[in-house]
Amino acid sequence: MKTIFYIFTLFPLKPAFLVWDIVFKFVPIRLLKFLDPFKVTKKNLSIAFPEITDHELDLFAKESYKETLKSFYETLYAWSRSNKKIIYQTKKINNRFLFNTSEQKNGLIVFAIHNRSIDFMLRWISSQRPHTSLYKKIKLRPINNFVKKLREEEDCKMVETGIGGVKSILNSLENNQMTCMASDQVPARGLGVYAKFFDHDCYSFSLAPNLARKSKKPILLSYLSYDSNIGHVMNFKKPSKEIYSEMGVQVMNDEMEKVIRNSPCEYSWEYKKFRRLPSGVKDIYKN
Repeated sequence: MKTIFYIFTLFPLKPAFLVWDIVFKFVPIRLLKFLDPFKVTKKNLSIAFPEITDHELDLFAKESYKETLKSFYETLYAWSRSNKKIIYQTKKINNRFLFNTSEQKNGLIVFAIHNRSIDFMLRWISSQRPHTSLYKKIKLRPINNFVKKLREEEDCKMVETGIGGVKSILNSLENNQMTCMASDQVPARGLGVYAKFFDHDCYSFSLAPNLARKSKKPILLSYLSYDSNIGHVMNFKKPSKEIYSEMGVQVMNDEMEKVIRNSPCEYSWEYKKFRRLPSGVKDIYKN
């Protein structure tokens, strides 16, 4: 499996990105409009940035969709390279001291957003410190087994989303271990609450702030970004102390939104983030 992914990513990352940039200059928007991921991307961008014109929205969605394809390439690259290679490709670490500080040896919660490739980011984090983290099954069993095994390298442990997985993570924190989770997707019922995200009610993953409030462990926001002059950058950010309060989920959403607004095209907008709306509100993704 690793060999197959390696063949698909023979080009080094920077040249591959340049190819995507050149190709997309000649891709007309009217062709992208037939693709469901592009439709979802455009809908999400129209919700998050209602002030932009239709023409600006088309260009915005095209650029964002291009970056999503690059992030898919990053994921295949991360699945087929060693941790040493991922460390080499990560050219800069912003606020590394937050991740390395001694107090975090007593346990650490990392919540992430889908800025570029989550797997690329996880490979770097796993190379630095073992963790117990949530894992959502991939539908194709061979790929699921491969990815799960890969994510469990370096003494890491993956647990499925659900009550049992949450208990495992809480136990790991009590034993001064680290946990990582993507907190920007729509959670299963019972694992989220409604909170504002880009000024809209959004069913939001509440686990990270709830764990922080219960365990009193340090919590960080993490995300991957890309600078054409530097390369891949790992970012860590300390959220407001209010994340430990009853308003923790809203604080988490606000922190994620700030990051996304700084470089909106790097965010993966193809997820149906606003699909589980309050009762009585129609599905905004249906035509």
